[in-house]
Amino acid sequence: MDYRSVSAKMPVNEVTLFKSFCEKKGVTPASLIRDLILREIEVPIPHTVAGKNKITYDKRTDQFMWSVELDNGEEVNVMQNISPAFFEELQNMISRGLDERASFIGKVEKDSVPVPSDILRGKR
Repeated sequence: MDYRSVSAKMPVNEVTLFKSFCEKKGVTPASLIRDLILREIEVPIPHTVAGKNKITYDKRTDQFMWSVELDNGEEVNVMQNISPAFFEELQNMISRGLDERASFIGKVEKDSVPVPSDILRGKR
């Protein structure tokens, strides 16, 4: 495969901010630029990928890492260096969202699941 470089002129202060941002994310500027470009041109990503969320706690730093472990064995990093407070707030927001959805679909029993409307068609 043949490779070419892509460049852009930016003010020095913006370059400094970008490099600092990359350090905080734990990525190189080149890899982030490549990811951003590919995301912008919408390289098709298969929608038939399956996996599981994985949360790892680092006792040394008192922070979490969130990744997705794909069924093919690949692990994709979602976020790293996440504070416990962020996860607690996220957990509360997820609970509120799921409660709102349960109310909308009429879920009353804790162990009930959504039923496809096709099953109910003509029976209501």
